[in-house]
Amino acid sequence: MQVREDDPLISVIVPIYNVEPYLRKCLDSLISQTYKALQIILVDDGSPDNCGKICDEYSALDSRITVIHKANGGVSSARNTGLDAAKGAYIGWVDPDDWIEPDMFEYMLGKATDYSADIVVCGRAEQYPSRTVIKGWAEETVYTHEQALEQLISDQELGSYLWDKLWKACLFDGIRFPVGRTFEDVSVMHILFSRADKTLCLPETKYHYLQRVDGIVGTQNLKARINRYIADKQRYDDLHEEYPQLSMMLEAKCIEAAVNVWNSYYKSTAQQRKACKETLKGISAFSRQHCKEAMAYMNLGITGRLNVPLTQYPV
Repeated sequence: MQVREDDPLISVIVPIYNVEPYLRKCLDSLISQTYKALQIILVDDGSPDNCGKICDEYSALDSRITVIHKANGGVSSARNTGLDAAKGAYIGWVDPDDWIEPDMFEYMLGKATDYSADIVVCGRAEQYPSRTVIKGWAEETVYTHEQALEQLISDQELGSYLWDKLWKACLFDGIRFPVGRTFEDVSVMHILFSRADKTLCLPETKYHYLQRVDGIVGTQNLKARINRYIADKQRYDDLHEEYPQLSMMLEAKCIEAAVNVWNSYYKSTAQQRKACKETLKGISAFSRQHCKEAMAYMNLGITGRLNVPLTQYPV
């Protein structure tokens, strides 16, 4: 497929840090896209390995690639840098240890045009060491922004990820990711979906998400789990008055995050516990107020439900 003058530009942003073993596969999947009107923005976030050199190598091979080298500031800072450089009518995100099918952006843009959709979501393949799990929709499904928000909060097929979606760039106007926190995507996802009149979810699997053991372990520590609670609580604060029908679900997600915080708390050092004591008091106060009414909406196993009462008491 050749670039036509009227082809919309898609800005694809890749935040890069310490992923040298995976990066070439990711970049190969980008430059081989059947849709050619791409601005590929590689943000080297002060990576200590050879990622910066690999980015420069690919930039020399493909004029569509823009490389930005910056001091390390975390993934939110890298994402924001990419957004500042984006010129496209659409935004795509690819994580640097993942890869995409050759026709992903052609497929998603075509469907966005057919349906006049603001957000398009494709199926994803979650790649584990010994298995692949496919997540997606049985058929093409259109949601209003209220329906999409409900799906997003339920966190089943529609997840709070940037990377399996094609976004109209205008949705990001005035939106930047919170610097210094993990779960930065959860912090802004609900705002983006609330701005979208129409979200289209597709059955075809086009994105491959690598489930790395080191990445999974990193989300289990106390600080990361507190960051997840903060993101869920911000979403509750932003939405529960405007969408009262979603209030219980929003509360339940906060309590689920609180349970995970408490699970990590008892595995943490005394120094780590002390550093977050004031934050934990706020989490306990929220749980005392909301946990009983939100219990029916919680997606927790037996052990998790048994631990819900613990979240009501400051530690």
